[in-house]
Amino acid sequence: MENLLIYIIKVNISLILFYLCYKLVFQRDTFWLLRRMYLLLSILFSFAYPLISVEGWLKKQEPIMTAIASIQLDEFIITPSGVEKVSIFTVENVLWVVFGLIALFLFLRVCVQLFSIIKRRIKGTKEELQGVSIIRMNEKITPFSFFNWIFINPLLHNRSETAEILEHEQTHARQWHSLDVIIGQIQTMLCWFNPAAWLMEREIRINLEFLADHQVLKSGFEPKNYQYHLIKLTYEPADSKLANQFNVSPIKKRIKMMNSKKTKKTGLIKYALIIPVALTVLIVSNMQDMIAASKANAENTTVKESNSVLVSVSEPTVLTNVEFQQPPKKEEPKSKDVESATITVVSENEVNKLEQVTVMGYGTQDNPVLENELKVFEVVEIPPAFPGGDKAMYQWLAQNIKYPVEAQKQKIEGRVIVQFIVDETGKVIFPKVVRRMDPILEAEALRIVSSMPDWIPGKQSGKAVNVRYVLPIQFKLTGPTSSPKHETAKIDMNPLVLLDGETISHERMNEIDPNTIQEINVLKDQASISMYGEKGKNGVILIKLIK
Repeated sequence: MENLLIYIIKVNISLILFYLCYKLVFQRDTFWLLRRMYLLLSILFSFAYPLISVEGWLKKQEPIMTAIASIQLDEFIITPSGVEKVSIFTVENVLWVVFGLIALFLFLRVCVQLFSIIKRRIKGTKEELQGVSIIRMNEKITPFSFFNWIFINPLLHNRSETAEILEHEQTHARQWHSLDVIIGQIQTMLCWFNPAAWLMEREIRINLEFLADHQVLKSGFEPKNYQYHLIKLTYEPADSKLANQFNVSPIKKRIKMMNSKKTKKTGLIKYALIIPVALTVLIVSNMQDMIAASKANAENTTVKESNSVLVSVSEPTVLTNVEFQQPPKKEEPKSKDVESATITVVSENEVNKLEQVTVMGYGTQDNPVLENELKVFEVVEIPPAFPGGDKAMYQWLAQNIKYPVEAQKQKIEGRVIVQFIVDETGKVIFPKVVRRMDPILEAEALRIVSSMPDWIPGKQSGKAVNVRYVLPIQFKLTGPTSSPKHETAKIDMNPLVLLDGETISHERMNEIDPNTIQEINVLKDQASISMYGEKGKNGVILIKLIK
């Protein structure tokens, strides 16, 4: 419900903004066709733009080696357990009921009006009048049209008046003005509490009459006679608010507009304001997502000199001169001792430019450890282990994780993917969400991962090391009376691995001696899919060994 509320608020703010722009800038000109387009596009855009997200355009992809090389745990699925009974008589629920009832009433009113028009169509007789197809009525009615149906009682008007009415109503029919009226009615149904919605609908009707009046005068009818005819019919009651009425009020504005001078063509320039206004509304709507994406990009691109990985999105990437820094060891006092080692992964073209890269680590007790200062392994000889194994881990998760009550109330469900590091002491550090879902679910996923007991650390070459993990947690609603249910399901996020052109398993990749590797290329997105089809959807790692 929260997402729906935000959507409704955004729609109505946009309607208010576009209506104010219309009143301040466009209302006094004679570009009636452009005004018609402005009013319609304002409504359609207002209902559409909250559904447009620019987060995907702005958010950079995570480094491929981080996204695809982290150890993938089985997905953990949690469903509500012991859901508390929540009273349905909350202020929020009452307001939603009121909103729905009034919207339903307005919808039924439109249905009654539509039924009345159809009833008149059945009751009337279709015939030709002065060469125009009409629905002849034998009762006293005000002339009106609904799409191609023109309702009129010819006995109530002389020949000249009939000709004016037919030209007027034919304009409505030819230009599909009834569609504008229906769109205006729909937006007032859904935004009945917003004065701008009702005013916008009123402006739509008046502008349609300006268009029809202009066409009558353009056809050669005498302006004063036509205006007197309109005044004579002003006090006739309208037959249907859903139809285009010949005598629609306010008549004073229509006569004033007929007598006004045409706006100069230079006035068309102001309609270009629609573009910056729409872009501003769109950007403000996505401001929260843009800020979140900016933070995510900052996290992914803040790379120290001691931790650099070069990755290309569309072209094969050669990982070269990869440098890491070991984490500070808390147990050791401040020391100047330096450990050094050399890691070199180069392509054939770089053989002559081979550079030695030193891996350095200092033991400090005072300085805090930053994630990008750690030497983190994606694949190790002996991976970390939860005390008691994977089964014990999922049992622990089932006993300690909670499906947030607020998320249950709002019917929020989905998958949150959490990345974390098991450090060389076995502690779980730096948990973060790498696939966003909903703040409520994300908070619970981070809480449960952060509170995990110490693991048995992973080892590489006999030494405890830091290892990165990925844990998908699926929050799934199954109904308020369901019993607790926890299960695991495997999702495939592993890339395709090719060793000298031959597909190998990830287990086989882990067995490769780094000293035998000549180069590693990484393909991603369209590049991997176009070359390897469905198999390459999660990326492709191309490994070439030294001959």
